[in-house]
Amino acid sequence: MIRTEHLKKLYATEEVETTALNDVTMAVDQGEFVAVM
Repeated sequence: MIRTEHLKKLYATEEVETTALNDVTMAVDQGEFVAVM
């Protein structure tokens, strides 16, 4: 199993901060397939 909890990702420049992920939690069980885009 793969499990993540409370992931957060920000992209920042001098002018702006963009949130890509905010408090993402997920689990992938054995035999399941996942695509991330």
